[in-house]
Amino acid sequence: MEEMQVLIDRERCTGCGSCLADCPRKVLEMQDGKAAVINSHCLMCGHCLAVCPANAIKLDGYSEEVLDVPKTSFFLNEKDLILHLKFRRTIRQYKDSPVEREKLEKLIEAGRLTPTARNAQNVRYIVLQDELGLIEDEALEMYKTQTDLLESLVQYMNFPVEIIRQRLKRGFLFHKAPAVILTVSQSEINGCLAARSIELLAEALGLGTLYVGLFTRPANANQKIRSLLGIAQDENIAACLALGYPKVRYLRSVQRKAATVAWR
Repeated sequence: MEEMQVLIDRERCTGCGSCLADCPRKVLEMQDGKAAVINSHCLMCGHCLAVCPANAIKLDGYSEEVLDVPKTSFFLNEKDLILHLKFRRTIRQYKDSPVEREKLEKLIEAGRLTPTARNAQNVRYIVLQDELGLIEDEALEMYKTQTDLLESLVQYMNFPVEIIRQRLKRGFLFHKAPAVILTVSQSEINGCLAARSIELLAEALGLGTLYVGLFTRPANANQKIRSLLGIAQDENIAACLALGYPKVRYLRSVQRKAATVAWR
């Protein structure tokens, strides 16, 4: 990729100052009545491009098309979003049907469009399908052979260790989901934010999801799994999302605890 930089068309620039006011790093100033970049600490966040009324700014180094905001509203309405959150369920029963490549690519796009701290854009994705069983077997072996992991599982599930051992078979972690998406990053929060966007779009595509925290811990600590997945030394799996077409249909919402809030 070529070097990224902010380019300002001085002919188009009207000197309104909108870009200066919205720049998080304050790397812009007015010169002879026109906006100009004054240092190299730009985040390449694109706020200046998005806010400019004269469309005088572009980010060089990207090939993605820039879109204008539609004249008609496209934001989710409040009622629909709250209902979506109320009815959302974690899925542990999946149909024996593969997830189409087209839908998986749309899910990755949802992750890619998620904001990242300092605009690092440092999240990447591993989609497990063909190697799903192999990777799950390796994680299960850790639970079978490492006492601390097994004890934590016993406490979490509140079952005798003998019963837990009997259940440590393929399908225990991923519930026979046909696909798993791992978000991988140097920043755990960036990876988790991307996973949340993927989860929301998955439901819009008719898919169900499950956050598999029981996989993330052993996977990050296991050099064989890291090597099989190509996880670099300076990064970790932030979130693991099993997904597929639900084999269960929920008919109503479930109560939640009241929020604990401190108003100060």
